[in-house]
Amino acid sequence: MRNFIKYSSLKLKPSREHCVPVGPSFRFAWKRRINLFGSQLEFRAPGHTPAPNRANAKWGPISYPNSEHLFDRSCRHMPSESWEESPLFTRTWDFFGPWFVGRKGRVQGSGVLLHPRSPREPINLLHPTAFENAVLGFITAQWGHEADEGDGIPNQRGPLNWRPLGRLPVPAVVFDIRQTVYHYGGNYRLVFFPVSAERMVMLSFSFTQYCTGPLEEMDSKVSPKPMLELIDKVIDSVQLTPSVELQQAIDQIKQQCPDLSVSPQCPPLKWPAHVAEDGITILEYDRKRYPEYS
Repeated sequence: MRNFIKYSSLKLKPSREHCVPVGPSFRFAWKRRINLFGSQLEFRAPGHTPAPNRANAKWGPISYPNSEHLFDRSCRHMPSESWEESPLFTRTWDFFGPWFVGRKGRVQGSGVLLHPRSPREPINLLHPTAFENAVLGFITAQWGHEADEGDGIPNQRGPLNWRPLGRLPVPAVVFDIRQTVYHYGGNYRLVFFPVSAERMVMLSFSFTQYCTGPLEEMDSKVSPKPMLELIDKVIDSVQLTPSVELQQAIDQIKQQCPDLSVSPQCPPLKWPAHVAEDGITILEYDRKRYPEYS
């Protein structure tokens, strides 16, 4: 647990030295449970700790016992409107510098249930290849179209640091998306895994350093390490207990892919790019493709 006097939200002076901020302790993190069509998603996460208030929390008994109870909405900032989402949770964790320099960083965590709005043909996200294609299609639809209007340089780059999560009973992967220039895009660590043939979960963790300058200069002013360590602890605690129906579907897929493993590596995608209305097929970037979004 951080020292509430040394690491306070109170800001009385500017920070002039390299800062390693301190945030909430994972030691006392609560176990969270979400019912997804009979499957149980569990993970540990600290309580909501933003400053100066607690206005943006969303948590409670969360249960999706069947697909009829889903509230689906088109994913925001997606020109193709090819994916829909159902919110699962949101949390914010603030990080503070020592001796009254105030808040120096923030991690925002959220979970959503995703499915393609109009797939061209039936898909099965429990199959590793279909799952990977869906993940790459989704992140391109969500972030890959964002580029500087002048030189066309993409605002963000990904996937980076691609890492399969082999300990889950379904195909799963974690990777980063990083902004390419200051003030454009964001920094994310994302986790994806399917919970049915047509739906997958995305756990999204964005982190922000409260300082200015290019990325390297920001890292030299405020270390992102404590924020990334908290994110990784939450990710490492994720568990999925399949329902009877999901386990039967997994067993069928295992007859073709015994270990359900995804690719060990994945290079960054060529962005900017667009995605077709199926949400999966990546297309060459064209500003006129979705004129209503421009």
